[in-house]
Amino acid sequence: MEQLAMQLLVTAGTAKNSLYQELTAARLQHRQPDLTSCHDQLLTAHKVQTQMMAKMAATDLSMSVLVSHAMDTLMAVQGNYELIEALNLDWS
Repeated sequence: MEQLAMQLLVTAGTAKNSLYQELTAARLQHRQPDLTSCHDQLLTAHKVQTQMMAKMAATDLSMSVLVSHAMDTLMAVQGNYELIEALNLDWS
């Protein structure tokens, strides 16, 4: 379970880093941000989360602090991604 939680944390962290790097680049270059990389990383993170939840359900494991932190991190990055998408800012 810890391995999946760490994988989720790393993937969500990579998505967050990708999101903020792209926002910075888009702002500096006066262009629309391309959120494809972040989106793809979030999809991967959600697949890992699904594996974690399935394993927890199948083995009747309780929620650990690490698992909770990993899921919270994913939720925060997903929220940031959705907010940027919803704002649909004109960067030019």
